[in-house]
Amino acid sequence: MVRADGGLRWWRVPVLVALAVAIVACGGEKKKPGAAVAKKRGGTVVVGVRNDFGPLNPIVNTDQYTDEVIKYGLYTPLIQFDSTLAPVPYLARSWDMTGDTGIVFHLRHDVRWHDGPFVTAQDVKFTFDLAKNPVTASLLAEAYLSKVDRATVVDSFTIRFHFSAPHAQAIQDFWWPPVPAHLLAKIPPDQMRNADFNRHPVGSGPYHFNMWQAGDRLVIEHELLFPAALGGPPALDRVVFRIIPEPSTLVTELLSGGVQVDIVLQPEQIQPVKASPKERLIAFPGRTVYFIAWNNRRPPFNDPRVRRAMTMAIDRSQITDVLLRGLGKIAVSPIPPWSPVTPDVDPLPSDPGQAVQLLAQAGYTRKPGSPVATGPNGQPLHITLITESRPFSQDVAQIIQSQLRNVGVQVDVRPLEFQTFLAQYKSRDFDAAFANWVMDNFQVASAPTALFSSSLASVPNSSNRAGVASPKLDQLLGKASAPLSDRDARSAWKDFVEELQAEQPFTFMFWWAELAGVDRRVQGVVMDPRGQLVSMKEWWRQ
Repeated sequence: MVRADGGLRWWRVPVLVALAVAIVACGGEKKKPGAAVAKKRGGTVVVGVRNDFGPLNPIVNTDQYTDEVIKYGLYTPLIQFDSTLAPVPYLARSWDMTGDTGIVFHLRHDVRWHDGPFVTAQDVKFTFDLAKNPVTASLLAEAYLSKVDRATVVDSFTIRFHFSAPHAQAIQDFWWPPVPAHLLAKIPPDQMRNADFNRHPVGSGPYHFNMWQAGDRLVIEHELLFPAALGGPPALDRVVFRIIPEPSTLVTELLSGGVQVDIVLQPEQIQPVKASPKERLIAFPGRTVYFIAWNNRRPPFNDPRVRRAMTMAIDRSQITDVLLRGLGKIAVSPIPPWSPVTPDVDPLPSDPGQAVQLLAQAGYTRKPGSPVATGPNGQPLHITLITESRPFSQDVAQIIQSQLRNVGVQVDVRPLEFQTFLAQYKSRDFDAAFANWVMDNFQVASAPTALFSSSLASVPNSSNRAGVASPKLDQLLGKASAPLSDRDARSAWKDFVEELQAEQPFTFMFWWAELAGVDRRVQGVVMDPRGQLVSMKEWWRQ
């Protein structure tokens, strides 16, 4: 049955909780002692988001908030996580570990697709096989299933997964939902990204799909047949997601009542939300690390000396102090600072003089009176940095542009609409990209594997978008992701991060607290490292 520790050794009380408490002090929800309020049914909550959604299909989606709508609204993942980040049953009512060779899931018998049929082990195997098919280019395979080799249906509600190698936190491999085989089996894997299903999904979760008007809104409605054992139908009739790209417009909508939940607030919007008697502020440690990805396949970034020079030319503390208003922590890797196995490795220092020396060693020097360094071929050190068009990303990019100019690097900043940015980034059509990565599950190895595994470096549209191919990183990643004690794991991850520091395929920028504004009339809202929408099926309106 379910392991007592759920396979979760590595997660403790986040060190950023104190920061979150400090942020919401005097701005949190105020409750009168003993004043219980009965949950009401019905009504609508409007959530403001800045970007349109990705495909509402867990096999091909890569977007953070789409993933949350999928996991907490439209579908039923095999497992969920409780408030301590321990895995708990969901679609799978229980599981048995078969040593370190695999796992057997026993599924619930009462979860239905929204068009009627029950969700079965055949659906789970279909989803797994499709995700593992390289033609599908699914993030599930890269971020969750790299150590899961195959699936076998035991009976209609029992499925066995076989591991290709022992690995730590194996249960975390299965934080994903199945898709309906009866609706998708006839779609070729190479056409899955273009399936009409992605915009008109049929799920199995507490909410069902109603409508999606691109660039404007997504509407989901409560599912009356959702099993009582999993909480039954949500109290709300519907949740409407309005796409409002401009942050100032979105916070104005929150303060005026046009939206009831604003995700994600910018640091400069903390005070207006805290000052409003109608709103409350929520802050929590996030799973998102921000970085500059250098295209490791494209000169000059195929030279690690150039990549190290770029990192040392950037003063990351200026960005965390000025733009993040002290709410950020400089990153050294994709391992979150609140994990007990985070290695004690200092970030590379800001040292423009050393950056100039490294560039010179790589053959890039400035002639007297020239603001731009030139390389061995006489070409100027001139690069393009792509970023999302939202103001925060552009502000970060402009600071980077100014700092790199000081060491002879000419940077053109190219802001792009989110989906355009994502397409260009995924296709490796960039010099440098200011981007971020959300930990797909609470398995420490998931982000390093997805971002840096050499096996993905040549796969079109894979998660290794910078084309990183390093046998040494692969070796150290394999060692660190094996089943180890906390002490040994921390040591192994230190070796990995130190090699990452040497090669600098990315310049890791920062982690920062996630912020959201919520109308006080909306009850049941919980946000934590699991996401902003983790409690969405428990929301209700006074």
